[in-house]
Amino acid sequence: MKDERILVILNPASGVVSKDVAASYIFKKLMQHFRTVSLINSNSPEDGYEIAKNAKNNFDIIAVFGGDGTINSIASALVGTDKTLGILPGGSGNGLIRNLNISLSWRQALDTLIHGKDKYIDIGRINNSYFFNVAGVGLDGMISKKYNTETKSRGMAPYIYYALKGYFEMPTFKVRIVSENTELEEEVALIAFANFPQYGGNAIIAPYADPYDGMLDICIIKKFQIVKSALILKRLFNGNIDKFPFYKTFKFKKVSIISLNKEIPSTIDGEYGGEDGKIFEVEVIPNNIRIRVP
Repeated sequence: MKDERILVILNPASGVVSKDVAASYIFKKLMQHFRTVSLINSNSPEDGYEIAKNAKNNFDIIAVFGGDGTINSIASALVGTDKTLGILPGGSGNGLIRNLNISLSWRQALDTLIHGKDKYIDIGRINNSYFFNVAGVGLDGMISKKYNTETKSRGMAPYIYYALKGYFEMPTFKVRIVSENTELEEEVALIAFANFPQYGGNAIIAPYADPYDGMLDICIIKKFQIVKSALILKRLFNGNIDKFPFYKTFKFKKVSIISLNKEIPSTIDGEYGGEDGKIFEVEVIPNNIRIRVP
């Protein structure tokens, strides 16, 4: 029996897993190992954030059962604290979960909550929002915006539809990129800011990203011909995106992205950033959240 108090916050609307069916099993199993166990549903990411913020002084572990957006909201409430974030996969992309090597089976992931170890990882901040896996502007933001605003269904199928549609529409944005060591202007399709290598679903955008190095990876995909779309998608999923001739990457601590023409949509851990913008300030915050991993 662990002398730890654990709260599990469930998002019933995320992914394709029935959280109501799972709740009883989760409670019974965790009660065998933890001194105190509580479960609560969240009605939205904002609600989940408030629950975690108000509960963190009464629990040692705040666990989330949901997708990347729900995980982001709960994790944001724990930044800079000594509380542990626990994760049970309940979404569709499960990007952070895959990067942390947590099982995609929520039943098996319970074993990580019980027997896992705690590690501090770096986090990112884009303007006033935290991200823990990957944020981005441009095509990524457009895909997330359409996925979040134009469909009520969840899961990978509609996301893949908007991703393919976006790749063939291929909007571009002229930007100035300014970091501590670099200043350049580019016409880009997308810019990703990566703490870990993959978005989710085994789509690897930043092969060299490391959440323990005190840096983020910027991944720039410049304007390219539509006929190259199949090639970039293939390399995205086989881990060779860095071999694509229109791809550029470097590590940074702080970077500014300034649009030189139109407003740009953004994405934060797979969710639409909330509003389009023309200036994005991105920075790493090293070693700033504790997560239970296998």
